[in-house]
Amino acid sequence: MNRVLGRCLAGLAVVTGALSLSAGCVHDDSSFFVQNVIFPTPQGAGTECTFTANPSQSFLSKGTLDTAFRSEYDAVFLVANQLVTESNPNQAQTETSNINIQGAIVRDTDAAGNQLDSFTSLTSGTVYAAVGGTPGYAATTATVISQKAVQAAGNLSGGVKTLVGYLKFFGHTLGGDYIESNEFEFPVDVCNGCLVQFSAGDIDPCYSTVPNCMNAVNGTATSTTNTLPCVPGQDTPVDCAQCLTTSLCNPNPGKYLCGDAGTSGG
Repeated sequence: MNRVLGRCLAGLAVVTGALSLSAGCVHDDSSFFVQNVIFPTPQGAGTECTFTANPSQSFLSKGTLDTAFRSEYDAVFLVANQLVTESNPNQAQTETSNINIQGAIVRDTDAAGNQLDSFTSLTSGTVYAAVGGTPGYAATTATVISQKAVQAAGNLSGGVKTLVGYLKFFGHTLGGDYIESNEFEFPVDVCNGCLVQFSAGDIDPCYSTVPNCMNAVNGTATSTTNTLPCVPGQDTPVDCAQCLTTSLCNPNPGKYLCGDAGTSGG
């Protein structure tokens, strides 16, 4: 970003006794802006999650990061371009108002506003120019909460800490102008193990430790869960049957209490 700043400062010129910023450096929150974080709809096994540029799709007002599965929080953002189209086929004029996204400038704080990390999250994407009064939209990914910020937040055992990511996307128009979006604020609840879900069909009540996931272990689960999170450990629950190799999802079931047919879980 120092390179970008230098380029912008180089565009300063004295005009009628005042400083004027050249058109090559644009910061206009209304022209290029972040609309929301797209909700990651869980999908069936073997199906890839997809994110569209539809402005009416579901979105998140707050994220959840479970550090039992992931060390950082990544999100898919819906960004918009309200720059007016410049193309004119009658005059052989090419389009210069499309925006090529290059990354996001991010800073992470705790709930009290103490800064925990600042970094640049590189990404890519093209946001097409507005058509009439309708902005152009695109879905693009960026890291919101870094591993460093999570570590700086401290011990999570038994609780939830809210961290806040502030980010603004940057890039260039096809006309060569550097442009930044507004700074978008997104809170994320950080926990350890809070997204693990023990559905009734997974639990065998014959064991002394409840909840457990022994019906899934024994292949007798009646759970109807057949969807998987787009990103395990972010935003949507993980059924214990989907992560049996971890102690959080498959805790020691304890002693078997239903007669001689069972064994101790030790």
